[in-house]
Amino acid sequence: MKEAPFRLLIAFACVTCAWTGEAVENTLALGRKALANEGVTTAWKLSQKALADAPDSAAAHEFAGEVLFRRGDFAHAETEFKQSTKLDPNFARAWWGLARIAACTSMDKTADQYFQRAHELDPKDPQLFLAWANRLKGAEHIDALETYASMADPNREQKELDGIRQHIRLDKSLRGRKITSLASAYEKTEIPLLALVSSNHTRSYGVEVDINGKKLKLVLDTGAGGIVIQRSAAERAGVERLTDVNLNGFGDNAKLRSGYAGLAARVGIGSVQFQDALINVSNQEFVDIEDGLIGTDVFSQFIVTMDFAARTLRLEPLPGYHPESEESLDATPRADMQGWTRFFQFGHMLLIPTRVGESREALFVIDTGAARTLISYDMAAEVSKLDRNDKLGLRGINGQVADVYQTGNLYLQFAGFRQKSLGMTSFDMWPQSRGIGTEISGFLGLPVLSLFTITIDYRDGIIKFDYQGP
Repeated sequence: MKEAPFRLLIAFACVTCAWTGEAVENTLALGRKALANEGVTTAWKLSQKALADAPDSAAAHEFAGEVLFRRGDFAHAETEFKQSTKLDPNFARAWWGLARIAACTSMDKTADQYFQRAHELDPKDPQLFLAWANRLKGAEHIDALETYASMADPNREQKELDGIRQHIRLDKSLRGRKITSLASAYEKTEIPLLALVSSNHTRSYGVEVDINGKKLKLVLDTGAGGIVIQRSAAERAGVERLTDVNLNGFGDNAKLRSGYAGLAARVGIGSVQFQDALINVSNQEFVDIEDGLIGTDVFSQFIVTMDFAARTLRLEPLPGYHPESEESLDATPRADMQGWTRFFQFGHMLLIPTRVGESREALFVIDTGAARTLISYDMAAEVSKLDRNDKLGLRGINGQVADVYQTGNLYLQFAGFRQKSLGMTSFDMWPQSRGIGTEISGFLGLPVLSLFTITIDYRDGIIKFDYQGP
């Protein structure tokens, strides 16, 4: 008879635990729905409620990490992901979260391992499957992408699926060829920087690029990826057409700019030579950006220095690196980090922590191709009065940007420097943030960046700004 109250207590505890578990799952489901629809603030509140209700829940800690990652707070996101793996070592999404942290902090070998573990633990999760598939190479990569295309929900992910199908067609058309491989000696070199001025008096810096014997002027752009040229230039240079693609960039046109991926047998920039270089070609002509763009990531096998004052691009071999190697590498810790700042890499975009005035720390893209410094509407509204400016034209690859605003004078703080900005152009950067999965609060443009000599080490994820003054 004495055991009856104890059994009732156990039964009550089980019911309470079941109810709590169900309530937390409901909270997390609502949070994930909010995050998927860019309700980051709502998702954050729900993540904190889930943690308060179930502090020992691996799922709650993992979701808190996802929201922190979306907010650009990678250090705290990593803490939550690690706590999730401690509570449940087999919780796949926590390993996926740690993999994303590793990838954006240039720990590529570690990222590969974590993406693989997440996939093995939950091979049916489409999000984890795609992340794993994108790390593969060759035929295995194509097969995995085709599998993903068959399992994804076309009603929710049509734009993403279109991009993946374009990717598959491109990979198949290459037939295993290694693209944009270094064909010249891996050695230190200097390349002249061209001071370019457009018809609307916008200035930029570029390099002369020899594509199949035809010389083109391309804007050197830390905010761009690879080589992008207009169709007329591609036809003059005899670029081999491979497959149709859509080109993404700034602009509010509902229809993306059309183009194609092509291959150039030979590309030379100064003494640096590449063979079988992948070229993206726009069907529409560019406005005021010469023949096209070349991203500094084309030179990511080197330490890249842009000396704007001396109008020189310097390339220096990475210590211990062999350009023919395709092995994923983790960033190599430097004994002396004096003057260097760590950046976060998302594809070709390099993001560094920045403050505007006395604002919270946010992430700005380093963008030498931007004619002005840009700030997101949300960040601008926190630090300045905003005035709508319909006369201020802001155009990107995907057309004119609507709803442009102007801030008052502000101070930018990054990499230990504090620089006054005589007003910034502001617009909604939600599409850019959604595209990479973390919050972009602005773009550091050429007017600010040209005050420095900038050195980028892509392998180790670090950048140095040496102030040269106006």
